[in-house]
Formats: sequence, structure tokens, C-alpha cells
Amino acid sequence: MDDSFFSAPSRRWRALLPLAVPVALAHLALAGVSVSWADTPPPRVPTVAVRVLDAPAPPPAAAPAPASPAPAPTPAPAAPARKVAKAVPKPGVEPQPIVDPAPGDVPVYRTRIPPSLTVRYVISRGPWSGNGELVWDEQDTRYHARLEGRVAGFKVITWDSTGQIDGDGIAPVRFTDERRGKSMLAANFQRSAGKITYSGPDVKHPLIPGTQDRLSWMVQIAAIANADPQRVAPGKRISMFVTGARGDADVWSFQAIGAENVAIGGASVPAIKLLREPRKANDTRVEVWLDPQLHYLPVRARLTSSPDNETLELVRRGSDPS
Repeated sequence: MDDSFFSAPSRRWRALLPLAVPVALAHLALAGVSVSWADTPPPRVPTVAVRVLDAPAPPPAAAPAPASPAPAPTPAPAAPARKVAKAVPKPGVEPQPIVDPAPGDVPVYRTRIPPSLTVRYVISRGPWSGNGELVWDEQDTRYHARLEGRVAGFKVITWDSTGQIDGDGIAPVRFTDERRGKSMLAANFQRSAGKITYSGPDVKHPLIPGTQDRLSWMVQIAAIANADPQRVAPGKRISMFVTGARGDADVWSFQAIGAENVAIGGASVPAIKLLREPRKANDTRVEVWLDPQLHYLPVRARLTSSPDNETLELVRRGSDPS
């Protein structure tokens, strides 16, 4: 090994010394060591007084503006008024409501009761036809009327009316309706109680002056016309309260249509036609032709029941009544 390496500093170290000192000082500064190159004391750091001031209070927050009132809800448009359709009566049907009449609502008439007699008819109902006979028996203040219809010898319909004759004409006490294959039904005119009751339905109707049954009306209308023929002049009306044996009852108002001829066999009989139009559903349309030469009793009558339009018709036979 070369011993010159451990001898006094060589030229190489002397050359590096000026660089080493500044490097060392830099390291000491970084380590927080103060190195003074002279005896001058370090500069005095001035004292700084810090006064803490209270921050001024923030200005009060402005009161919130009052909320604008919510707009009132717009009401929904009113629905249009509902229209109620009015019932339109059928042609020829009077639109008034059907109610039982009170005494005085239906007129009464002067009458002239026909004498006792028998009138024979051709009677037809639906598909069948045969012989009919009206027997009228008047005995002072009492009466009995009976209409029978027979087809091929079999009795198919019997209407029977009994009662009194008073100041208003015919006053029924009992009416019965008997038809082939069906039970007999009855209407009872309870004059002391002022009501009509029935053997079948549990209904009642008022018994007012001039009330008739389904058979007696034919004789009563003849008695009215017989007492005063002007009652059946064209355009005139005759009204009466009529009931059947099944609890049905209504005012029958007949309008005089005028003179018409009715063919009976080979003859033509002058008659006066009257018409009663139905006023409600399941009602009866009545046409009747009165014969002035036969005490105004019907020479022809036709009753048509709705809604099936079944017709009961009577046409007097050509032979004279007995």
C-alpha cells in the first residue's frame, strides 16, 4: 500500500476545504443552530400587543314578509240542470192521474129505466163466437140483469147483476163474473158502509152515487139517454164510475160520436155511437151503439182490453127482442 495516503493533507483536501465550510453551515441552519460569525447580539424581536375586539352584533334579521294569501279555489262549474223527461201519453189516452173519485166528482143523471125485456146477440170473444142473451128484469125498486154467452152449446161467460133502483138510476148490490174453466168472482156493493169489496183481491173502492158494474152500465146509459136524448148529442159526454169483479174500477167517460148505422143481417139499424177511451195501462176501450127504437139499449157493443187487444163484441140478432 502507498504510505503517502496517511501523510499531511494533500493538495486534494486543500482544494475541497472552501466548499466544505458553507455546506456545513447550511446543515446547521437547517438543524436550528444559530451560528454567529461575530460577537454582535441577535436582533430584538418587537413585542406585539393583540387586543381582541368583540365583533359587532349582526343587525336583526328583517321580519319575513307576510305570506300572500293563497288564492281562493276556483269553484268547479255547476253541472247543468238535469232535465226530467215528461211521460208522453199514448195517442187517445188522457194523461191525468188515476185516483178513486169522491162523491160529487162524477155527475149523476136523471134516468128513465127500460121495461123488462130480453135481447139476443151474436157474441164473440177472441177466436170463438156463439149466441148471447141479455135478460133485463125490472120490478119496481129492484132489478136483475143477466148476460150469458154460449158456444156450441157450452156456457162460456156469465155476468150477473142484482140490486136496486133509486133516484140515481140503477144501484147494484152484487155483481158476479163466471167464465168457463175459472172460478166465479164477485163485487159486493156495501151501500151502508159506502164501499165496494171483492171476493178475490183484497182491495176496496169507494161506493159513490151512480156507480155501475160491468153489466149494469149498459142499462144505465140507456136509461140516461132515454130520459134526455140531448145527453147523447154529438160531442156530449156521459161519465160513470164502473167496476168489475176483479178489483178493477175507474171512471168511464163516454163521448157521443154521432149517428151510425149498424148492419143486422140484411137490415141497417140507425144508432148513436159513444166511445170511451182507455186512461191507463191494462184498461178497456169501449164502443157502444145505442138503439133509440129499443129504449136506447145497445144494438152493438165492443169492449177491447189492453195490452193483448182481446175483444168482446155483442151484435143484436135480426129477430125482435122479446
